[in-house]
Amino acid sequence: MDQLGVKIGLALTVEVLKEQIGKHLQFCFTYEGKPLRADVTNTAWHNALEKAGIEDFRFHDLRHTWASWHRQAGTSCDELKDLGGWKSRTMVDRYAKFATENLLSAASRIERGGNGRNVVDLSRFRHA
Repeated sequence: MDQLGVKIGLALTVEVLKEQIGKHLQFCFTYEGKPLRADVTNTAWHNALEKAGIEDFRFHDLRHTWASWHRQAGTSCDELKDLGGWKSRTMVDRYAKFATENLLSAASRIERGGNGRNVVDLSRFRHA
């Protein structure tokens, strides 16, 4: 959300990026006309983590989180591959993980066999 509480979505993000086309010779994100330097970006990231009290978290971890949230929301591997810019489904599998709850739901599809008897009892793994 922005400062006014308006949800910022993908459409707005794309619109903002399109407005930047042609304004910079090579780089999309700049500061005072110069590309953002990794050391400055890293310093800002670490300062933000420290203020938030977050330890052992890399900027790159956000890519894993983003991909995992997509998978858990039902985005297909092929769609996610294109969205993430990966060349193979192997990379999608490396980045996008299912939450335990999603896996439990998938596993419960075979909880009861065709004869109505339990094939495997998953009730002890369910959270209240």
